[in-house]
Amino acid sequence: MTDPLSQLGARLAAARHLDPVARYRELRSLAQEIKSAIAAEQDAAIAEAAATSTYEQVAQEAEISSSEVNRRITAHRQRTGAPPRRGRRPRVTS
Repeated sequence: MTDPLSQLGARLAAARHLDPVARYRELRSLAQEIKSAIAAEQDAAIAEAAATSTYEQVAQEAEISSSEVNRRITAHRQRTGAPPRRGRRPRVTS
């Protein structure tokens, strides 16, 4: 399976060869997809870093706040279906 960022990059490069209006429509479509893919990759990177370091250490190294680290990890866990917090099982409601 090809990496989603690589696929988006290929679509971006191919857009150069479209007629102007088709290129505009393709680029408009790609803009949101690229933004989402980059955010997902950033979230995954922060979550990976936090697996071996504290949130504060990750925040300092990434030059972001601890709350931003928490937000990105939460978003990553929601996207991947991982438990809400390390060592905690998802709540089951009936």
